[in-house]
Formats: sequence, structure tokens, C-alpha cells
Amino acid sequence: MQQMITQGVVLKAIDFSESDKIITILTPLHGRITAILKGVKKVTAKMKFASQPFCFAQFKLVGRGEIPTVAGATEIENFFDITQDYNTMIAGSAILEMADAASVIDEPSNLLFSGLVHALKTLATMDADPNVVLMRFALGVFKISGYGMNLRTCKTCGKPLNSDIVRFDVDTGEFVCVHCCKNRYIPVSSRTVEVLYNMSRLEFPELDNIVITSTEVAEFHKIIQANFALRFGRQLNSIK
Repeated sequence: MQQMITQGVVLKAIDFSESDKIITILTPLHGRITAILKGVKKVTAKMKFASQPFCFAQFKLVGRGEIPTVAGATEIENFFDITQDYNTMIAGSAILEMADAASVIDEPSNLLFSGLVHALKTLATMDADPNVVLMRFALGVFKISGYGMNLRTCKTCGKPLNSDIVRFDVDTGEFVCVHCCKNRYIPVSSRTVEVLYNMSRLEFPELDNIVITSTEVAEFHKIIQANFALRFGRQLNSIK
């Protein structure tokens, strides 16, 4: 790489030296990119905004090494309002974590990038429950990654998941009925599965119509954590 201009969302940032930071950016055409922002920790740094997670900008990257340098950045949209509310920030942080895990270096990620931008825009500007936005994004990530979840029927016997309690099989990442579950499982109410199915059919701007209970949120979080660990081999730290 000598020079690249690309849109991107900053997924994470770490201190690199006394004045520099290394950022991870999700881009639509080049997947996950790691780049260095030099001098950005100085008080007078012009690109300080680009060193923060949730930054959506156009980046100019230069250099030939493994880690290019950010030579310029222009903000496209401001998602920093996500950090002003605790629950919204937790959901947003989990979304960034999932995008980081599901993306690949130097591999196009148009669907993932589009889903990320729409999810963050919904969190920042709309009244949808942050946990609903998180679950909708998670369902999309699993599907894009080849792990789409069957929310209508038992994966083993094919019967409808309409009993009061169904089970999420931790070892296979699938919903099954009580009779078919042979592995470790998380008990889940049929109402939670129904809500998941309904939100999977909606676009992000439509999510403000979905109302969920604290019990459903708790079940959502357990399902996300278990499936994320199974599919990507790491813990989802934001919602532990």
C-alpha cells in the first residue's frame, strides 16, 4: 500500500507511544485495517476525533509497511452521542466488538460495514431500545458469517418452537425443543424466540416498534455471549 482513501468506522484504539495511537478500522472494500495515528494524543492534534471508537470518517492511509499511517481524516457522520448514555454505550461497544470479530483483513465486507453503520446510526439518532439494536445486529453478523439462526423450528426434529420453554444448544449454536436437546443448553422462553424472529425481519429504522422485557434482555445477552464464543472463539466483553 502506498496510498489508500477509504470510508471506515473506528472499532477500537490503543495507545502506541507517548503521542501516537493504533486504530482498527472497518472498511467496506478492504475489511479490517490497522493503522497508526501519529501525534494524535497531543492537545493540538487536528485528527483527535479519528482516534476514538465510533468515529465514521473518510481516511487517507499511506505507507508500505504492515501498519499504514493515517495521513488525513474527514468526518462523515458523528456517532459519539452513543457514549452519552450508559445502556446505549454498552450496546454500541458490543456491536463494535462483534464487527471486529466478524471482519477479515483485506477482504471486502460491504454487508457487515453497511449493517454496522445502520446500527450505530440507529443507536445515535433514534428511540429504539439499545438491546433491540444490539440483537438485530448480532443476528445479522451471525448470518453474514454463515451462522444464521433458525428461529422457527427445532434444528433437530423440525417441529415448531412454540412450547413455553425452548433451549439454545450451546454446543451447536441452534435452537432445539426440549426433547431434542442433548448438550449444554440455555433455557429460553418461546416469547424471546418470537421477538428475535420478528426483529430479524425488520430494518434498523423499524426497530423502535419492538418492546422487550428485562427477562428477554437477560436471555438475549446469554444467547449472544454463548453463540459469539462458539462462532468466533472469544468472549464478548462488553456485556459480561
